[in-house]
Amino acid sequence: MAPRYTYATCLTWGGDTPTAEVEVEVSFSVAWGSPGTGRPYFGPPENYDEGSPSEVEDIRLEKVEGKPRPWGMYSGYVANEDDQFESEVVEMLEGHHAEMIAEASEVEAGRADEAADYRREAAREAF
Repeated sequence: MAPRYTYATCLTWGGDTPTAEVEVEVSFSVAWGSPGTGRPYFGPPENYDEGSPSEVEDIRLEKVEGKPRPWGMYSGYVANEDDQFESEVVEMLEGHHAEMIAEASEVEAGRADEAADYRREAAREAF
């Protein structure tokens, strides 16, 4: 199972003059991309891979204004209002994927540092 990461931001509705600003926190997973291999103009083409970018997947709205579901953002005027609001938030976050991947990368870098510290400590205790 892929690890889940969190991302918090403030989203605005209403165009140039915002009619609403809402703090949201989402969780998501990342399909990590791969770096390019080989050189495109040298060697056989089958040895070249241009790589692929990382992609954000499975975004779930966790909190709105610090409150877990139910959010009641439409005051009962819309059927399935929480599902509707969640789909709007996920759509609005399409422009935030680079920031979300950066957040996940920081978490993974921290995990790598913790693992290295653990290995150093275990090696020190072994002697």
